Amino acid sequence: MKTRTLTMALTAAATLAISSSHATGVDPALEQAVRTKAAETLVDPYSAVFTFDVVNEFEGGMAGKICGSVNAKNRYGAYTGQRFFYAGYVKTGGKYLVIAFTTIAMRFDPSMANGSICS
Repeated sequence: MKTRTLTMALTAAATLAISSSHATGVDPALEQAVRTKAAETLVDPYSAVFTFDVVNEFEGGMAGKICGSVNAKNRYGAYTGQRFFYAGYVKTGGKYLVIAFTTIAMRFDPSMANGSICS
């Protein structure tokens, strides 16, 4: 019983964290496309908490890259801490197709401070 209550509480907390991490101006469809692509590489994609911080558009908004952080569980069931990610995308027919999703084994703040990846 305690385990079930704890699981429900953690799930609710994770849901709140996900819904509060939306950056202003980022298309929700783009966010969902990034989450879908990330699910291919993350060990536990349902545990992932994203922040979307920088979006650079090219070709009049038809392509671009998005950078932010992701905190997800590893194989041991522990959260990794915020890790920097970037993803490349194209927009065709009004839908986003994320063609690359990469996390860097580096904490989020130093990666953003460097500025070379997301600029």
